[in-house]
Amino acid sequence: MSFLANAMSKLAAISDDEVCAIARRIDGDGIYCMSSFLLEEDLRRLREFVALALASGGNQTISLNRDALAGSGLDDLANLAAFKSLFSRLYSFGCGRPAPEIKFHQILRCLTGETASEHSFLFHYDSYAITALIPIEIPTVGQRGDFLIIPNTRGIRSNYVLNLIDKAIIDNHLTQRFLKSRMQKIGAVKRVALVPGSLYFFWGYRSIHTNEPVDKGEVRATALFHYADPHENSYLKRRLGRI
Repeated sequence: MSFLANAMSKLAAISDDEVCAIARRIDGDGIYCMSSFLLEEDLRRLREFVALALASGGNQTISLNRDALAGSGLDDLANLAAFKSLFSRLYSFGCGRPAPEIKFHQILRCLTGETASEHSFLFHYDSYAITALIPIEIPTVGQRGDFLIIPNTRGIRSNYVLNLIDKAIIDNHLTQRFLKSRMQKIGAVKRVALVPGSLYFFWGYRSIHTNEPVDKGEVRATALFHYADPHENSYLKRRLGRI
């Protein structure tokens, strides 16, 4: 089977009714998982890219944007018309407004080595309405880097200043300590054990989320596709040079 053939088959089969159901699932559960989106042969190609990128980065945590992903296979996925259609339809059903042009903010995030703990337990809101996450490599022993989410805690803010206030409140030492302490309370934080090859969707802008650490000898590699910045046209955001 050719690269991404299974993903293309799954994408082509998703009806509008099913996309609407996905949006409702995210509203209710906070996250939706499409299992076996990528097959093992797809993951093998992506893992080879991850291994080379980590070796170039001294086998420490790295974060690569779209410009650095040429030839990885993630660029091919981002260019699939059916993949883009899923995002635009999900936005329309989930946000109740016409979908903006598809422009992905892509990240390949690889946690490993001594620096992995520095990039864990950092609760935050995304800047984009929809976030899709595809696990490429997840540890099978020790700390797995489970995904943590407190779903749908805010709406889409009417202006960028209100969004900055939200982010400032979350990006605070006391708030971070409080959120980490809530993990001990059943139901306060949803923990998701990520399965490589699955495709996860959540409302990144509206949900507080982070990841747990991994052991320094393990690798947690995830592909992130962010879509639809509600404040893309904000003059203040452009002046501040924010992504």
